[in-house]
Amino acid sequence: MKFFKEYIILSFLLLSLKCNSQEIFFTENESEADYKIFITEEKSDANWIVIKTEWRNDAKDGYWYITDWKNDANLVLYKVDSKSEADKIVFYTEWSTDIKFDIK
Repeated sequence: MKFFKEYIILSFLLLSLKCNSQEIFFTENESEADYKIFITEEKSDANWIVIKTEWRNDAKDGYWYITDWKNDANLVLYKVDSKSEADKIVFYTEWSTDIKFDIK
């Protein structure tokens, strides 16, 4: 019984850490995406302002690590060509003070 409780607690902790991670996969298939996004050059247009990171360990809310594997991703995104098609408008920033990211 003690092992089972420890297993449940460990599983919950690992899942919690993974949920806070921001590993992103860009799909070519719109139907499998969690969100359709438009990448903007204007910060004032954006719903989400994020930083792209090259390091998986840096991935967290607002810090996106782009993965090549859908099964590793916390969010599957599909890029669209116009703002009107998008669920969210994304701006990439270099400054952590600019981050605005809230999944709703």
